[in-house]
Amino acid sequence: MTSIIKNQIIKQLSKYARNVTPDQITVEILRGKSELKDVELNEEVLTDVLELPPWLRIRRAYCNRVQVKVSWTKLTTVPVKIFVDEIQVDIVMSDAQPTSSRPAPNVADMSYGFANKVAEGLSLYVNNVEVNFDSAAFGGSITFTRLSVESRSPGWQAVDDLHFTRITDQSLDQTLLFKQISWSLLRVQGSAHSPEQSNKRSINAPLRLITNGGRCRIVVKKNASDGRVLCGRIQVISEDLLWTATLPQVRSAIEFYKHILHLINSTQKPVELPPPDHTLRPDRRGTRTTGTPSHKVFQNFNIHQTSFHLYVDRTDFHLCDDDSAGRGFPESWNMESGAMQIVVSRLSVDAYPSTPAASDRSTWVRYAAPNNCTAWMNQLLQHNYNKISQGLDGSARERFSRMWPQLQTEAIVVRIDDIDVKCVSVQSTKRDALLSFFSSNAKSRLSLPSNLPIFHLELCNFFYPASQSYPLPPTSAHIQLGPFNLLLDTQTLRWMAYMLGDISSALEGGLDSQNSENPQVDVRVDLLMPKIIVPSCAPEGDSRYPKRFVISTSTLALSNCASCEPNSLAGFLSNLTGGALDFLDNCAFEVDREFLKATMLGLKQPLESFSGDIWALNTSQIWIDTDNGDECPSIPLVGDVSLRCCVVPSETQINIIAEPQSKCNVVIDHFQFVQFMKLLDTLTKFADQMEADKNFFAKDPSSETKTPKLAIYCLLEKICANLLLATGKLANPYDKPMSTMLLDHSRNSPGVENRRKQR
Repeated sequence: MTSIIKNQIIKQLSKYARNVTPDQITVEILRGKSELKDVELNEEVLTDVLELPPWLRIRRAYCNRVQVKVSWTKLTTVPVKIFVDEIQVDIVMSDAQPTSSRPAPNVADMSYGFANKVAEGLSLYVNNVEVNFDSAAFGGSITFTRLSVESRSPGWQAVDDLHFTRITDQSLDQTLLFKQISWSLLRVQGSAHSPEQSNKRSINAPLRLITNGGRCRIVVKKNASDGRVLCGRIQVISEDLLWTATLPQVRSAIEFYKHILHLINSTQKPVELPPPDHTLRPDRRGTRTTGTPSHKVFQNFNIHQTSFHLYVDRTDFHLCDDDSAGRGFPESWNMESGAMQIVVSRLSVDAYPSTPAASDRSTWVRYAAPNNCTAWMNQLLQHNYNKISQGLDGSARERFSRMWPQLQTEAIVVRIDDIDVKCVSVQSTKRDALLSFFSSNAKSRLSLPSNLPIFHLELCNFFYPASQSYPLPPTSAHIQLGPFNLLLDTQTLRWMAYMLGDISSALEGGLDSQNSENPQVDVRVDLLMPKIIVPSCAPEGDSRYPKRFVISTSTLALSNCASCEPNSLAGFLSNLTGGALDFLDNCAFEVDREFLKATMLGLKQPLESFSGDIWALNTSQIWIDTDNGDECPSIPLVGDVSLRCCVVPSETQINIIAEPQSKCNVVIDHFQFVQFMKLLDTLTKFADQMEADKNFFAKDPSSETKTPKLAIYCLLEKICANLLLATGKLANPYDKPMSTMLLDHSRNSPGVENRRKQR
């Protein structure tokens, strides 16, 4: 009896394993236990079963011991448990075309019965999983420790009965399954191969990412009659993530990303739609009854579309510079071994591969609709529909109107509850003296809904599922940020410009290098309650000189699709006169005045007739204060005034035309004026320093990089300036304080000198 069972096991395993012998199998029939040792899987069959992309190929898969535990009398309630000690998988990444062809799916057997449900309830426990990947340029490994796959209840609790891990609605003929994958340690490491490295498996792991624990929750909706998968949801939840990366490591990660893109593009083939399936399936739905308890429970946990989600509770990222290439730094550079800490709290990334473009998004996970993004999206879709329809003839317009409701979108939503970016620090920086370069404004967030994140990004790409011949709307991106505080620290800005310049140079030659045309993207950025803090150098011990200039507003909107928002630039530059244009001819500025005048005249006309890119900026009331810190009272400098601006970029010059919507009131005293003049001098020197750093870190020092000129024109109808003069005697900054002068005078008086002589 035992030999018969072993032969049947070998017969079934021979499809997936190599050279399995009866000596490798231990069977205890009555106890429901079986054990296999030293199993080597068939890599070709495993590659086809897992449906890996063409650029991934399994080279070797090995398992040292497998133990199976089956409760024969409780197969419907107790899961079959599989215990694995160690799994090792070697994967090759190559652009070579695969030699084996995947077999066509067998659709003849549409039964979904007892054996399928037993297989769906399997539980898997693995002590260690190590996946080694190798390519011509990179190598690395991914390691899971104490990996487990279990069936869970809809509330993700561990249960003893498999009946509580699925919900079936007989009226809809659909079933929901709930599985959870968890691990105690995840380690990812990799590095680039050096040319002289003979053994590619020996890597020094300059890239390393370690997480303490995580879990993956999977919900699958199937047809209860034939087991077809209708849709699914995958949620990856990670605990605290800490990653410290140097600049060479970031460049290495970018090169690995570009290498993967090259493999994907080189092995990409046109997608062939499968032939229609005319197999008759039994309809067991009958009469739909929606009032049953099972239907109500099913609707509470029902999923309507396939989606992928990533949640990270806290991410602590440290970015450090490293001059390993020996390029050196400028003489005035005082930030060697600089580092920046970025703390992201409650990060969530949601991806929806296909959803109706005109849907209300009410079925999205943890998504509060309607909101600013949905309102702008509906407005954008209506504008694009009208714009595309106007360019078509009668019959084409009718076909397009029938196709438009089928428009789908690929959407990615990124939300962050809180962000804290510290200023750049060096080895001598004390922790208490480290300020926040970017942080959320906790006081302002109290007046907003509690579920509103500080950062919200939505990317939407449109497509038709059944046709590619109809015109599509451009890709859209909506960003909502705030409330936040931004400290314009010159040292941090200078360090960030160096780091971003190095990273952008490493990104050159990536995916976009093959396409010379830049696709149009509709962008809108909404800032809520931003506060920009500009520090100024004030003398110590004198509170009359302000230490900060604080610029605040309630809302700020920036968009490059002003044509679909007619109210954003309605009546812009209506007060522009010929004298205001002639003023430019009398100014000796090193800018293209004719281009600036042409831009201003073009903005007075309807936006449809303007040729070129336009970025429209609208703000609510803006006010500027001065203070000596967060806990100190502020003194107003500029009263409430709203602005409308237009930014027209070109290769040689960027024109910014601003128009206040009300009278501008300025109240400034002597001390504010002194600090303001010092600030202007500091900004001038900082701009010169940034230009010098750009030329120093350029790839080719001999070639001069031309920066587009910046022309700012502000049309002020009325301004009211009040200058408050100081009363009393003003202390000279070159003189000693009065207390020090009195102390020196008392020490040098004749009486004191006589007492010294008597002593």
